[in-house]
Amino acid sequence: MRDLLTQRLMSSPALRRLAWRTSRRLYSIARGEEQLPDNFDVNGVGYVQDCVVKANGAAARLSFIDIGANQGDWTAALLARLPPQSHDPARARLDLFEPAPALAENLRNRLALIDKAGIAKLHAAAVSDAQGTAKLAIMSAHGGTNSLSYDKDTARQAMEFVEVAKVTLADFCAAENITHVHLAKCDAEGHDLLVLRGARDLLASGRIDVFQFEYNHRWVYAHAFLKDVFDLIEGLPYRVARVQPRSIEVFEAWHPELEHFFQSNYVLVRQPALPWFNAHMGRFDDANTYA
Repeated sequence: MRDLLTQRLMSSPALRRLAWRTSRRLYSIARGEEQLPDNFDVNGVGYVQDCVVKANGAAARLSFIDIGANQGDWTAALLARLPPQSHDPARARLDLFEPAPALAENLRNRLALIDKAGIAKLHAAAVSDAQGTAKLAIMSAHGGTNSLSYDKDTARQAMEFVEVAKVTLADFCAAENITHVHLAKCDAEGHDLLVLRGARDLLASGRIDVFQFEYNHRWVYAHAFLKDVFDLIEGLPYRVARVQPRSIEVFEAWHPELEHFFQSNYVLVRQPALPWFNAHMGRFDDANTYA
């Protein structure tokens, strides 16, 4: 019976695609990697912001960093979540990084509208693992997939390349006298591991509470893996977790099953900050399944 089913599926492209799509959808849901709408109130990104803001309402001054700010949607969502008293440069600081010149200019105009208090500051630079300059691939007018990490096939699809300044998060915080970051978000289109490497000194000293980053197939262009993130924080007071709509799933260790390059948002959470979240502590069993 199984051989007959296999034969039917393999001989019919339409049936095979239907089975593939149905199975992949179920598989993604079970793995916690269902492709949800690009809406912060649905995909868990807003949940992370809510948890951090709520847990730090009594802080003397909040500090946030938006790496790969693009059109400023993450920043706009965060500003909307901050309580009125935090809309004050003396109470909150928000640093944005957007290296694409056209996007940076649009973002300046948007910030003028949504940040009347002036707590946000835009930096026209890319965040990476070393200071210097690099070629940024501009993939579209809206810049959703611009990146410093690309291969030759991706490079052929680029509209243009622009030379941009690079900074590391550790050097930036030292220069700006930022001693603590409550939440950093990174959407660097595959360059995220290099951003994390440039922030390792901050992580080693526990100066970032939560670092959110995007993981997807673009990590291949940087020859990067989630395993590299686990290796990076080995011995440091952080846990790796995947963001869910109303919770986070914490992994006790890296497992090969994680390395599927399905798009997801992950967070590095400093151990004392884990209680800020509805955190599920799961593990992989001998059948390579997580629960």
